[in-house]
Amino acid sequence: MSLPRVRAPRALVALLLWPGVLLGQGSDPGPLADARRGIERGNAEYVAAFAKADADGVASVYDADGVRLGDDGKVLRGRGAIASDLRGFLQAVGPVTVTLATATVWLVDNLAYETGTWSYTFTPKGKDQEHVGGKYVSTWIRQADGGWKIRSDLAVPGT
Repeated sequence: MSLPRVRAPRALVALLLWPGVLLGQGSDPGPLADARRGIERGNAEYVAAFAKADADGVASVYDADGVRLGDDGKVLRGRGAIASDLRGFLQAVGPVTVTLATATVWLVDNLAYETGTWSYTFTPKGKDQEHVGGKYVSTWIRQADGGWKIRSDLAVPGT
């Protein structure tokens, strides 16, 4: 016995096969692929710096005017403020295992918008291991050298 074949309308098939739908927004996958590679490199640097408890290393992934928006309402602008804030956290917990999973990237001119999920695993001094996580939205800006840095970073509250 064979199963009946379902025929999808040609317009739907064409839409699903169109590169802009599968890769994010935009019709040219070249610039989007470049942005994705830059984001992957930046995310790898971010993860590695947290694993070393290196606040300056984490902050270096941000644009000079980058903004870190905390789900507690805290706004940190610039690498110095971001590093200073992280330094206190990292001194209290030591190395942090960070997992980032990019869900979607959109590209508009020199800005890339990334959504995904994050998790941090760490052990505060004298306490049990903790695990926190949720969803995030990051905006990346292309740098003069062609690289990508985080322009704004937001952990989505309530996730």
